[in-house]
Amino acid sequence: MTDLPNAAARFDSWTPLVGFFGANLLFGAGLFAHAFLYNFYLDALQHGEAVMGLAAAALTAGGLTALMPAGILVDRVGAAAAYLVAVALAVAGLVAGALVTQPLFIYAAAFIAGSGTATWRVAMGPLIMQLASPARRARAFSWNVALLVGSGAVWIAASGALPAWLERVAALDEVNAVRGGLVLGALGTALSLAMFLGAVQRRPAAPTVAPLSGRPAASPRVFVRGLRLPADLAALVALVALWMTAAGLVIPFFNIYFLKEHGLPVGRIGLVFALAQTLTAVVIFGSGEIASRLGARRTLAAWMLLFGPMLWALAGVSALELAVFLYVIQGLVPPATNPLIDQILLERAATDRRGAVSSWRNGATDLSGLLGASVGGFMLERVSFDGLFGLAGGLGLLGALSLIVALGRLSKH
Repeated sequence: MTDLPNAAARFDSWTPLVGFFGANLLFGAGLFAHAFLYNFYLDALQHGEAVMGLAAAALTAGGLTALMPAGILVDRVGAAAAYLVAVALAVAGLVAGALVTQPLFIYAAAFIAGSGTATWRVAMGPLIMQLASPARRARAFSWNVALLVGSGAVWIAASGALPAWLERVAALDEVNAVRGGLVLGALGTALSLAMFLGAVQRRPAAPTVAPLSGRPAASPRVFVRGLRLPADLAALVALVALWMTAAGLVIPFFNIYFLKEHGLPVGRIGLVFALAQTLTAVVIFGSGEIASRLGARRTLAAWMLLFGPMLWALAGVSALELAVFLYVIQGLVPPATNPLIDQILLERAATDRRGAVSSWRNGATDLSGLLGASVGGFMLERVSFDGLFGLAGGLGLLGALSLIVALGRLSKH
């Protein structure tokens, strides 16, 4: 009986984190629905791949623009306030994107949604630091990522089934059925606000990281100086951007690939993507265990060298089953390499420079996605998917080899 109060206290201490995880899962509903369905929406509106690519690029541009302001908001006002702003921006952009039809408004809505997504990403880490005790932070960070990836499988499968269900039950045409799926996803993101507010109300009375509103403001010169990176880290971030551009060329267009090259209906494509998401959630745990035994650099090298050949093989296949297999395997690489890259970069950074490194790392992610989506969309209007996969595979191999060599040379110094 004496253990019951301790057990209850331990359970109660987990309650804020559980609520925060639930809020994140709901926040992701609109993002995954948008990522999966939006190209189908644009295709139903008879927009070409160039518009699809520019819409994806606008989403990334919104995130890239919001990174630094989101960081300032977290430091000056607090991570909880930043999360609220993230929900407002994301819902506004996602709902607007499901309603507008002209390219200019499509890009504007995507930009707003991207700003909300980036603000959410920036606020997430500081919030976990506040809600989790030091002994639980490692689990909290890894579980948050795994739950987000795993829940993506559910949201993608639901998104794939929703348009057909809405066509049948509500007698909607194709455009409005896909639009309905997008709006319902955005509703899930909006509902995350209620769960988040419940979680932060139960957080510890003394948060680990306090807002900086009481600290004197730094001058613009000091702020800019604080964002500078040492030459070796700046070079690594640039190579990371090169490596990630390869994935950026192809990730926004795999749904259209299976629709146009293999004739799969939207619901079946959703199941394929859900399978890939489920497997990825498991792989994140396994890759981390391998890295703990073999080292992050060796594990990263193995993953990166797999990406290019998988895309080249995908460019040459016509059988649906083999195409699905290759898609799933290459799709494991970006999410498996991201935490390894973060670990390697942050371990090389001084403690007081890790914030700057993290900012530039996120910037490299968004910039590579913007460039890749833009170029990939224009390429698809001029060449086949085989040509796009071939180019992305070559760029991926170049980026992988360059980053591996650079890491090897720096490790000897």
